[in-house]
Amino acid sequence: MNPAALSLLAVLMLLTAAAADAQDPDRVYRPNPADEDWSFLKDAPRADIWDPAKYIRLGRDDWFLTASGEIRVRPEGFRIRPSGDRASVVDNYLLQRYLFGVDTHFGAHLRVFAELQSGIIDGRLRSPRATDQNTLDVHQAFVEWQRPLRADRLLTVKAGRQELVLGSTRLISASPGLNVKRSFDGAVVVYRAPAWTISAATARLVALGRGTFDDGWTSGQLFWGVAFSRRSPRFERGELGAYYLGLDRAVSLYAQGIGPEQRHTVGLKWTGSGARLTLNYDVLLQWGSFGGAPVRAWAFATETGYQLTTKGWRPRLGVRMDLASGDRDASDPRLEAFNPLFPGNSYSGAVGLLGPTNVTDLTPALTVRPWPRVALVVEVPSYWRTSTADGVYAPDLRVLIPPDAGAGTYVGTNPGVLVDWQITRHCQLQGAITRFVPGGFLKNTFVSPGFGFYSASAVYRF
Repeated sequence: MNPAALSLLAVLMLLTAAAADAQDPDRVYRPNPADEDWSFLKDAPRADIWDPAKYIRLGRDDWFLTASGEIRVRPEGFRIRPSGDRASVVDNYLLQRYLFGVDTHFGAHLRVFAELQSGIIDGRLRSPRATDQNTLDVHQAFVEWQRPLRADRLLTVKAGRQELVLGSTRLISASPGLNVKRSFDGAVVVYRAPAWTISAATARLVALGRGTFDDGWTSGQLFWGVAFSRRSPRFERGELGAYYLGLDRAVSLYAQGIGPEQRHTVGLKWTGSGARLTLNYDVLLQWGSFGGAPVRAWAFATETGYQLTTKGWRPRLGVRMDLASGDRDASDPRLEAFNPLFPGNSYSGAVGLLGPTNVTDLTPALTVRPWPRVALVVEVPSYWRTSTADGVYAPDLRVLIPPDAGAGTYVGTNPGVLVDWQITRHCQLQGAITRFVPGGFLKNTFVSPGFGFYSASAVYRF
């Protein structure tokens, strides 16, 4: 564990944790600082230690600069229990992520945003992931131009390296849970009206390198799409939408084999948030080609929550259920395995180990708030293979367990406890501890004894 990183984070947290942190709807620190707007500080009194860095005048009217940053320190660990003559496997490691950005506004219509990212891993991890290490590189660097077309309509064009949101966040996500966040090189056009929005994008996924400034600007998977959404008539905060997303990968790997892939996805989504009820549904169909053969796949993703009371600990019951197709016959060149594109880890609980491909999962959860800024979540996700002819995949489509590793559909259950404490608007602590109980499909694999996982994140944003 890096003592210098922990000491720096502790000092930064103490700078603001000691002061009262009044609720302020304007001073909101978002996961993507490019989505923040600090122009209100032009005429507002300074009320936060970082306000002087959030609005720096550049000499001309409405020209200003905003600095932003994030430090995240996250120890994690796995332990696979011993079995027979096999000793236990223990991995403990420290993930560190540092982000620093500058948002420069040249009047009301033009801005340039640039952000550096450093992701570092220290410790032992036997199965390293591409998103664990990226010493230093450009995470975002884009130019945005916007123009009001009428009093209530706005056209925005953004070009360069950026985090993307298009259609469903289940499919296109920066995945902030990863140590190295995801970004794309490309262009996005958005047209906003009071009740609806239409957006289109074409971009390439940034191909990560482990070194310094070695992420390619012209490599990576090609992606394009268009999305339409409008306010849901049943919720004050809700959305109905439809989207089309295209993907061209030079090489994809499934349990069936390896080859070039072109994938087309159409989807319908419905999100809503009311006084007590929240929901997030997606229905997805896919077609295209893999290795010259047809692709036909589908998925259905749901999340529903209900607030039992609005007082006291405010218990909330939630149920997440996802179904995604898998390949039904490895000897048939046609492919039925679902491709999740660029997902986060929301499909597989706190560990984020399993991707949605060929997985049916059911996750009941209970959330309580013993204190206003503390959320305690108990969840019990269970997983089954949708098709016994296909294996189990990671979120990035790596084959974790091949289809012939075991029999049956039941993969396992992963009960866990998660804690989220928003100490101040700048400081956040998160923790998770889970236990994976393997099912029949995994009884002859190296994880047959089951395994435990823990993580503890300390985040400071300004």
